[in-house]
Amino acid sequence: THLANVPLSYEFEEKKLDLSDSSATAEVEFRFADNFKKLFDLYINNSVTDPKLIGSKQVADSMAEFALGQCAMVQNGNWAWSQISDIPGNKVRAEDIGMLPIFMDTDGEEKQGICIGTENFFAINKRASEDEQKLAEDFLYWLYSSEEGKRFVTEKLDFIAPFDTFDDADRPKDPLSAEVYDWMERDDIKNLPWNFTVFPGQNFKNDFGSALLQYAQGSKSWDEVKNIFVTRWKEESR
Repeated sequence: THLANVPLSYEFEEKKLDLSDSSATAEVEFRFADNFKKLFDLYINNSVTDPKLIGSKQVADSMAEFALGQCAMVQNGNWAWSQISDIPGNKVRAEDIGMLPIFMDTDGEEKQGICIGTENFFAINKRASEDEQKLAEDFLYWLYSSEEGKRFVTEKLDFIAPFDTFDDADRPKDPLSAEVYDWMERDDIKNLPWNFTVFPGQNFKNDFGSALLQYAQGSKSWDEVKNIFVTRWKEESR
C-alpha cells in the first residue's frame, strides 16, 4: 500500500476528490496502474532476491541487506534508520543515507517530493471506564507536551510530531527524519500525502499483496492484478 499510495494520489488529485467523503473513494479506477507496474517491475527485476522468492523475505531481511551494503536502495520510511543502524556490521554512515521520491513516469513528477504523513491514529477505548479513559488522555497529553514525554517521542520513538507543542529544538536527530524535514521545507516541490485513511480494510491489502506476489512469480498477469485491485477495493469499501 505504500507504493500504491503514489498512483492513487495522482488519481485522487486528477479527479479532485473530497477525501473526507467516504462515498467519493468507494470506487477507484487504478488509472495509473501501468505507471505502478513500471516501478514494480524495476524493483523485482533488479532485486537481490529472485522474484519467485520475494514472498519469503521480511522487512528485517531487506534492512539487513541495505545495512551490509548488499543493495543500493530500499523502500521504507524515516523509521528505517533505527532498523539499519542497529544491524551488527552496519556499513551505512548517517551522512551517507538519504531519501528519493518514488517516480513512476507520471506527468509533472519532476516537481514531486516524497510521501509524508501517517496512516495511524490514537484511539481511546469507549468501553473502558471513565477513569481509564481519563488516564489515557492524560498520558497522551504528557507524552506530547512535557519535556520528558517529548524526548521519548523524538529520541526513542523517532516520531515526527505534528503538534504545536514541538519546535525546531524537538526535532528527531536521526538522518532520515532530518531528510523528511528538508523535503517539507522545500518550496519547489509538492510532497504527496499518505492516503491510507481511505484504503479499504486488511482483506483488500492481503488480496492485493497476494496478487502482486503471484505476478512477480509469473503466475498472474498484470491485467488480473489491476482487476483484483479495482474489484476488491469496491467490495471492501461497501
